[in-house]
Amino acid sequence: MYKPNLFPLRRFLTASKDPTHPGRHSDRGLTLIEGLVAILVVSAVTTAITPMIFLSVATRIQNRRAEQAIQLAHGQIDEVRVLLERGVGDEEEIAQLPRLVEGDITAREVGPPDSEFNRLLSTNFDCSQPFELGSVSEDQAFRVDVNGDCETDFFVQTFRTREITANRSGVDVPIVFQMGVRVYYRNAEFDRLETEEASLVMTSGEGQQTTRPLATLYTVMSQGDTGISLQSYQCFVDPSQEGCN
Repeated sequence: MYKPNLFPLRRFLTASKDPTHPGRHSDRGLTLIEGLVAILVVSAVTTAITPMIFLSVATRIQNRRAEQAIQLAHGQIDEVRVLLERGVGDEEEIAQLPRLVEGDITAREVGPPDSEFNRLLSTNFDCSQPFELGSVSEDQAFRVDVNGDCETDFFVQTFRTREITANRSGVDVPIVFQMGVRVYYRNAEFDRLETEEASLVMTSGEGQQTTRPLATLYTVMSQGDTGISLQSYQCFVDPSQEGCN
């Protein structure tokens, strides 16, 4: 009966168990190198993407703040528009409008605020301090809390300019005027503020939020249901025409 020659197989198995065998040294060295390479690759990738992650997060936070600022600005415009639609006819109602800036100056030309108005409007009624807009001068910005923690989130500047009035019972009632709203973030530096809106570019820090408003709105407001509304608006558009003071 034929018996297979097992000597070569035994020799191979013995050699493979020998720690001094070249093949085993080669495998161990390759594994160590692969581990080092993997560590280096992971480190390189982490180093490359970490700044982008921080940049993305900071930009998203800035954009979210800008959205909230725009909503605040629109809210101020809508509040005044509702007042005018109801009708403004006496001094008490006029006091609810933004402060009038004297002189022939457009809303865009009004300077930035240089101080804060020490009252807080908050979504939390426990700490909200209501006030009349007319009590806030054009060079002040009032504080706003949007998340109910009773801490300042934004500063809002409101004002009106180029007003045309009509006398009613001895009271000069605003018929047409320009209104401006600027919303600054809570870290605004009042001694360095500007009026140009902040650029929402990708940033890893605060960007222009410390000096520029996150939102600016300028619009024309009018009472459209009075007998002289049309004439007042025409004088507002072209003050040089006949019959306009």
